[in-house]
Formats: sequence, structure tokens, C-alpha cells
Amino acid sequence: MSTLVTSEAVELNVQPAALAARALSCLIDYIVYSLVNIGLLIATFWLLLAALDVNGLLLASIMTIMTVSVFVLLPMLVEVLSHGRSLGKLILGLRIVRDDGGAVRLRHSFIRALLWPFEILSTGGGIAALSGLVSPQAKRLGDYLAGTVAVSERSAPPPPMHTHVAPQLQAWLARTDVSAVPAGLHRRIVQFLAMAPQLGNESRWQRAIELATELNPYVAPAPPEGTFPEQFLSAVIHRIRAAEVDTLRQRAARAEKFRAGVDTLPHGLSLHRR
Repeated sequence: MSTLVTSEAVELNVQPAALAARALSCLIDYIVYSLVNIGLLIATFWLLLAALDVNGLLLASIMTIMTVSVFVLLPMLVEVLSHGRSLGKLILGLRIVRDDGGAVRLRHSFIRALLWPFEILSTGGGIAALSGLVSPQAKRLGDYLAGTVAVSERSAPPPPMHTHVAPQLQAWLARTDVSAVPAGLHRRIVQFLAMAPQLGNESRWQRAIELATELNPYVAPAPPEGTFPEQFLSAVIHRIRAAEVDTLRQRAARAEKFRAGVDTLPHGLSLHRR
């Protein structure tokens, strides 16, 4: 485990991504972006040749621009729109966050993407691997310059905490489906709710908005209009935990019925066939 310190000096315990997991994630992303780049280059090449007479210099310039776009702009957009993830990170259960634990923004992803070709493509990942080996949190140069860190969302479950449901949300919560909420997002919301009283008002409000915006697509139906972000987060976590308790009770009831049925069998009978 590692500790991130927020701007309010609140400590967050996170699990930094292992270097091997980051390397495998990077390999997956490289393969995907390479296939996209090759497909675009082939399509552009044939379209230009069919449409007009293009000289070699113009064609080379267009291909260079497309390659830079695929390996710099595309990773940046994917990371921003997915809140710090890519296909490789999604498969490996990783996420990029700021050094204070917040969600990455456009400037963080741009710096990371700008250095990605240098660290990964031009050196075969050598510079990124060397930086990750000497870094306690397996950071690459792009992480140091952008102020980010890769964390694992498949670490130990979050500690228990008290949740509160606002009275005006109880009717909505009773008919809400929260089964699609990802485990990593669930863990980050629980961690935020646990540390929220220690945060400043502005930081607390902004973090709640970020998490509520990310959570909203996984909850149906949407919360009533006028619901505060932190109320929304607390209610959903309460609903998830209530569902988990119900599941455990149902399993215990089935196990009890099974044991009661076994106890009523005549002496000497066995449930196993020979």
C-alpha cells in the first residue's frame, strides 16, 4: 500500500500498480493503437491515390500527422473520457489518478500522452521500465511531470463505514438498480465518503461532482432532480451494501434449510451415490 496526500493534508491509502501490470497494460495499448494506425494509414493512402495525384512529400506529411494523432491525441482523449483508463488498464484493473487522489484532467493526460512515444515507442519501453524500477510507485517520466500515479482497483475491499440516505431519496432508492456499478468505482466512492469530513468545502464539492458524474450512467433510474452529489453517492453505497446483506442472508437461509433436511434423513442414509 502507498499513501497519497490531498491538498487538505488528508492521507489516502491506495495500492500502486505493479510494474509488470503496467508493462502488460502498455503492451495491450500499443497493439491496439498500432492496429488503428495501420488501418487509418491504409485507408488514407488508397483514398488519396484514388481521389487525386498526391506527391510523395505530401503523402509522407499526412502519414506523419496521422501517426502522431493516433499515438498522442487518441491516448489523451481515451484517458480523459474514461477517467484515467485505457483498454489495457481496463483489462488489468488499473487507473491513472492525480497525486492527490483526484481524477486526471486534460492537461495531465496531455503531458502523459506527449511523453508516451518517447518513453515507449522510441526506446521499446526501456526508459519507462527504468523509471518504474527506481520509483516506489512504479511511475514513468510522464507520471512525474504530470503529477499522476497508476493505482490498482483490485486491491483489498474498502473498510466498513456508515452511510446515510436522505429522506427524499428513500422511495427512489427502493426501485433503483445498482448492480452495474464497477467494483473500482465503488471502492473510490467509499474512500471519498470516509474522508469527506476532513476535506475543504470546495474540494469536497468538486470531488463529489466528479464521482457522481462517473457513477450516474451505472444507476437506473437516475436520482431525482435537485439531489446533491454526496447524497447520491451515499445512497447508492447504502443500496449496494443492503443488497450484499440480503444476498448473504439468502445464502445462510438456504444453507440452514439444507442442514435441516440432512438432519431429518433416516439414520444410515447417505446423500452420496456409490
